[in-house]
Amino acid sequence: MVYARIDVVDEIVDVQAASIGCGIMGMVGNKGAVAVHLVFRHTPICLVCSHLAHDALQLEKRNAQFHDLCKRLSFSSIEGVPAADPLVPASQPGVSGTGAAVGRPLSVFDHSYLLWFGDLNYRLAVDTGDSEEYIARHEYEAILGLDQLKISILNKQAFVGFEEAKVDFAPTYKYVIGTAEYDAKRRPAWCDRVLWWTRPGCDGGVRSLLYESVPSLSISDHKPVRSRLELDVWQVQEERRQAVFLEVLRELDRYENECIPIATLDSSIVDFGRVYYGRPAVTTLKLANTGQVPLEFNFISTPAHEQSAPEWLRISPESGMLLPGEHTDMEFSVFVDSTTAMPLSTRIDELNDILILHLNRGRDYFIQVQGEYMSSVFGMSMDVLVHCKRPVRLMAREDFEACLGSGQYSVPVCIWTLTDFLTKFGIDRGYSLFYWKGDGELAWYVRESLDTGEKLDPGRILQWQGEAEGHVARTASESVGLPRGGITNLSLTDQTLVSSSAMQSALSGFALSPVPSTAEALERLTLNPWSAISPSQSHQPEPVGMEQQEEDVRLSVSDSDSIAQDRIPMRPSLQSTDRDEVLAGSPLPETIADAANMAHDVGVDTVAMVLVDFLKSLPEPLIPVEMYAACVEAGGISRAAALEAMEVLPPGNLNVVVYLLAFLREAVDQGSVSAQRVAMVFAGVLLRAPRERNPTPGDDEKAVKFVSFLLRSHGDI
Repeated sequence: MVYARIDVVDEIVDVQAASIGCGIMGMVGNKGAVAVHLVFRHTPICLVCSHLAHDALQLEKRNAQFHDLCKRLSFSSIEGVPAADPLVPASQPGVSGTGAAVGRPLSVFDHSYLLWFGDLNYRLAVDTGDSEEYIARHEYEAILGLDQLKISILNKQAFVGFEEAKVDFAPTYKYVIGTAEYDAKRRPAWCDRVLWWTRPGCDGGVRSLLYESVPSLSISDHKPVRSRLELDVWQVQEERRQAVFLEVLRELDRYENECIPIATLDSSIVDFGRVYYGRPAVTTLKLANTGQVPLEFNFISTPAHEQSAPEWLRISPESGMLLPGEHTDMEFSVFVDSTTAMPLSTRIDELNDILILHLNRGRDYFIQVQGEYMSSVFGMSMDVLVHCKRPVRLMAREDFEACLGSGQYSVPVCIWTLTDFLTKFGIDRGYSLFYWKGDGELAWYVRESLDTGEKLDPGRILQWQGEAEGHVARTASESVGLPRGGITNLSLTDQTLVSSSAMQSALSGFALSPVPSTAEALERLTLNPWSAISPSQSHQPEPVGMEQQEEDVRLSVSDSDSIAQDRIPMRPSLQSTDRDEVLAGSPLPETIADAANMAHDVGVDTVAMVLVDFLKSLPEPLIPVEMYAACVEAGGISRAAALEAMEVLPPGNLNVVVYLLAFLREAVDQGSVSAQRVAMVFAGVLLRAPRERNPTPGDDEKAVKFVSFLLRSHGDI
């Protein structure tokens, strides 16, 4: 029971009690302790009354019981108790004013003051035989040196850190009940004690005003002990407390603001302007650390993307650290390739996104990324191109949706444009194809023409090679691919130059060609590649009148084909002239090194390069990847197996493949390129291995053979 004066009782809060038995088997209550926790004027105080093991020989047991009680005695920590003042020092580091963090049980040491009293049962260590004489003369100091409690404190065995007022009274045990005489059978001892412990920081906060026994009470074999202690308690001045509290908050807020990283961007918009397929566009933003602490930054994902940026965008660096005063240039580069071009070209997606630049322990910055993608046939799906009737650069999203629903197939205009040019100004003029690398600037012009629908200008593209470079020289005034006595002085810009009538017929307008069945197309392909597709008249050039040539050769497309043979001009490299005599009758080269003496034109080479690059840019090759394994396997068997593998080719793709093979067959037959060279170049264009397929030795060789099989005429097996 704890008594309090009426005038202070309202200032005592959070009163709790706890009890622990440590008697028989460590549990029975004949020995143990009762504890009370209370908070008086913002000061937590704990009072413990204990009864420890008796008998002089059980010193170690008493010490053990003390430690056991310290561990097991605890109180609940109650949230919201007024005494839990953050400005009141805690008993231990990290502990609130009530003694512990809310939610963790309070121990007896989680208080500013711990008062421990009761029958501790500590005795005198030995019997000197004359202790009663010292007691009679009140010379207590002479025998207190034998007190087991003081010895345990001195040896740090129990009650370490506890204090006790000066013992200036006679031993309180053991008396004959009802008298003031000691029991002669027991040694006198100070069993009943009052001790206190103060939290670090509260040293000197306890003063003893009275510490004595009460000899007049004789109802027990113990004499009671009483003590009057004066404790320093926290008396909070509310106005000053509030002022200090606010000052601390302001200081913490200032410190927190100083610790927040601060960055400065020279712009919140990244504008790439016009963006073209395969051409990287790069711009930079300057990021500076204008704060007082190191700055860690990184781009984080957004709800629209799992990654920190869309596929077409690269950021360098994506993350990093800047010391105060430092800055870095972040490079943003957009690159549209075959994996990202399709939705951009068809207007389904845009070069427009929001990036989030996150500062660790700081704010987020939002960066607008924008650009205008110029739609291109490069990177566009063949499924879309076979339906398009207008230049893709001029088509809106609705136009793409409308043409996809038309159900009509055609050879894409871009392929027709390139093959038509190569036929007129390459094959028919005797220039080699697919051996030489073209010019980058010319290639850009050709690509833009394909995207915008602009007509290719031969005068801008064609660039004649000189004899000094080891090539057949030509001038604008020479007859091009014509025998002596034929038409001369043909203009370079004249797009009606003489070509073989077979090629004119084949290249005359595949824009809206009806699609034959797979079986029909493959059957025609085995006889004559050019008969596999029925041409329309939409792109047929005007016929050019010309005299009967004195010398000609017949183009034998197939040994068993009964179609009429067409007269074509002889390749310059096969005419009987002194300068070309070294090439006459020699086999066609298969590599660039072998083609060193062949006539070629940079412009023609450029258009051929654009054709190959276009086919490589298709997201899905002309022969779908799921057909790769069957086609490669067929390449290692026979031409019949190759044609059988092609039977499952989709109709739109079949139309284009047959057309392309017809053009390549013509180039081979006219001597512009060897069949082996075509197979080597187009094996990687027409066939593309699935990403999950592990490379198998011999696949590349079989793919080349597969294309070679498709190029052969009927009877050439």
